[in-house]
Amino acid sequence: MTFDWAGIVEREGAALADAAGVDLTAPVPAAPGWDTTELLGHVGLVHARTSVILRTGTLERPSRKNGMLPEPPEHGILGWYRATLAELVADLRALDDPDRPVYSFSPDHQRAGFWPRRMAQETTVHRVDAEQAVGRPVGPIEAELAVDGIDEVFSVFVPTLGADRSPGDRRTVHLHATDTQGEWLIRFDQGDVIVETGHAKGDAAVGGPAGELLLWLCGRLPLDRFEVFGARDAAGALREVTTF
Repeated sequence: MTFDWAGIVEREGAALADAAGVDLTAPVPAAPGWDTTELLGHVGLVHARTSVILRTGTLERPSRKNGMLPEPPEHGILGWYRATLAELVADLRALDDPDRPVYSFSPDHQRAGFWPRRMAQETTVHRVDAEQAVGRPVGPIEAELAVDGIDEVFSVFVPTLGADRSPGDRRTVHLHATDTQGEWLIRFDQGDVIVETGHAKGDAAVGGPAGELLLWLCGRLPLDRFEVFGARDAAGALREVTTF
């Protein structure tokens, strides 16, 4: 499926700002110690970093320490965030060479085309953070977009950041989306996590709408939200692997 990544970033980023703007001091449940002002600062810096990467083609991680990123303002955080969002959307729409080598935290994805999807998924999950923080009803994540987000968790984040968290006991967890096509079998090998797509029987099975499965993997929903069969502790171990 083809996604309008820039359009998703624009839509989800605006919804994030609208929610956070309700109360800039509301604590963020998924990030203990953060309030919505800090959430806006974090996402704004992520957006600004990606803009720098796409504009310059740098192979170095932009940061405030190396002078490639600005400090978020002490005042006017919401306006600053909206400006960084607009700049990122423009930079995503201007991307004309997805194969151009650029910085990425993932060694296997050092190309400009990595970033549009990453920013869409990042902004969507943090939109949920803002809505949870201020007590707004959490808007759904489109099922196909959520399946893509789950695929990204297993193809990018787990190999790059989570493989060493594997319990190593070779247990398996089967995830299945109940509102669209999407099934995964995850096996905990020693020092690695192996993921296959498709239907298979696991030691545990977790089923639910794709958007909720994505939010569970990202630490935004509890396991009790889902129908779970088999070894609940195996499902819990998977959540430990995928929450960063």
